[in-house]
Amino acid sequence: MSQATDPNALVDRWCTTYNEDVARMVGDCYAPDCVVHPMGLRAIEGQDMLLKVEQAVLRKAPRRRMRVERRHVCGNVACVEAVLLDPDRGDDWTLPFVAVLTIVDGRIAIDRTYADWRHWPGL
Repeated sequence: MSQATDPNALVDRWCTTYNEDVARMVGDCYAPDCVVHPMGLRAIEGQDMLLKVEQAVLRKAPRRRMRVERRHVCGNVACVEAVLLDPDRGDDWTLPFVAVLTIVDGRIAIDRTYADWRHWPGL
């Protein structure tokens, strides 16, 4: 399996680019017609809408970070256990989440993310 189609490599790139360059994350990791389903919220459709949402979060939490704790890959689906961190809310503040990522042609086509979004800015 090449690096371009390896789900583990994509999860690593997704986390790294989320932390470093949100526009690159959206462009490099998500399919143009992606659909993101944040639990309990309206679906986010396409790269343009996803980028707007991520930029809104970044404006409200400019030092936010993601840390992947575990991942489980089966075929073209990666289940990722991770936490969001925001040092501006305190050193111990975290928001755990699980993302079920369906990967098509080396990019995330469907992202179903489960978290308590009431405490995350910009959503």
